[in-house]
Amino acid sequence: MAFFELPKDEDLPPESRKMLQEYHRLVGSKDLARTWKLFGRFPKIVEARFLAWKNLNHEAPFSFDALCVAVMLIAHAKRCQGCFAGARFQLDKLGFDEGTMDTMCAHPDTLPLKERDRRFVHYALKIAMDSANLTPKDFREMEQAGFSKDEILQIIAFAAYWNMNMVFTQAALAGLADE
Repeated sequence: MAFFELPKDEDLPPESRKMLQEYHRLVGSKDLARTWKLFGRFPKIVEARFLAWKNLNHEAPFSFDALCVAVMLIAHAKRCQGCFAGARFQLDKLGFDEGTMDTMCAHPDTLPLKERDRRFVHYALKIAMDSANLTPKDFREMEQAGFSKDEILQIIAFAAYWNMNMVFTQAALAGLADE
């Protein structure tokens, strides 16, 4: 018996169903991750995740490519299999094996992105992986790299959102593991 039971769509609160449908529309997917369906039981969780995702991904001053690479590298570095598994098959076909991904995480300055995008990925990864050891020097460096104070706050919010998302995903998948 599973720790969590996935609800049927009709058993979700109406406000969750509406937000999950909007999520489908925004991401262009008909499939809904099991964790999103599970959290659909709790409209406030879905609302918080949905609004944060929408605001951070659709209104960010950073390129779509940089956002995608940053998410991929954060998920890989944190070993969030639930977050990363969907892309793993395609990445393997392109030659991005574990070692390559580890190298990309260790050296984001070598990514095939524009300089500003590489810097964004570098800082997002640093914040997501080692926020406890950030210093004022790190933020001065970000400003010297050309990021405004608002953009720095957006990088922090981006990294925090994906950390939160990974906690949700990993914990929910552990509960669903018996399914």
